[in-house]
Amino acid sequence: MFVDLIGVLLTVIIVSIRYWFVVLLLSFFESTFTLLISMVLESRITEVIAGGIFTTITIFPDNILIMLLGPLFFLLLGLGLHKKDKIPWIDLINPISTYKRPLPVLMIKTALCRILIIFLLINRQS
Repeated sequence: MFVDLIGVLLTVIIVSIRYWFVVLLLSFFESTFTLLISMVLESRITEVIAGGIFTTITIFPDNILIMLLGPLFFLLLGLGLHKKDKIPWIDLINPISTYKRPLPVLMIKTALCRILIIFLLINRQS
């Protein structure tokens, strides 16, 4: 297992600078959840590079669904924990915005960024 410090710093800058500690914890929990899911599904993990939303896990056999299960779980959990307050789209893009309840919003932001990075990496490899 390797740690990509530049990826971790970029994750904090992209998602939220104000709640940097929460972003780091969410990234850690998402990576751990993905590793546990891949072990439950009996996939062979050959390499893990932890880098926040830029985390890459080399799994044999190559299955994109395992990579998407962690972010989808956190996206649904964040949507479930979020109250009926509407989040303006500009606040989802702005990394220094403040929230009344930051945890659900940061879960949504982290999951959406992670899903976007996964799809960008898939298109790049094809």
